[in-house]
Amino acid sequence: MQGGEACSRKFGLAPVTGAILSVPNAGRKIEVHFKRLRISYLPDFEDLHLAAEDERLLMTVGDRRIHKLSSAFALVEKGGGDFDVRTSEDRKADPWMFWWMPDINYHLENRQ
Repeated sequence: MQGGEACSRKFGLAPVTGAILSVPNAGRKIEVHFKRLRISYLPDFEDLHLAAEDERLLMTVGDRRIHKLSSAFALVEKGGGDFDVRTSEDRKADPWMFWWMPDINYHLENRQ
């Protein structure tokens, strides 16, 4: 995506499990179940944005935030957690928080 033309990808989503909701500060389960996620890459888009539309979530990202977001996903895949990604230069904008997954031993010495 990065450095290329505008594009998008669609993914199916599964409901949030009780194990994920058991993570401290994960929040509570909401009644709405989003069935799909569409990620749109727009090179000039400055913020990281997530919006709901019917039964799907729409994520929009551009060059300014794509590195941080892809790095966050890679770190979580390796077992990282307890960090945030800023969604905007606006200091009042809520960051996206990334937490460790439950029932998995994520100690620093086990990361690759």
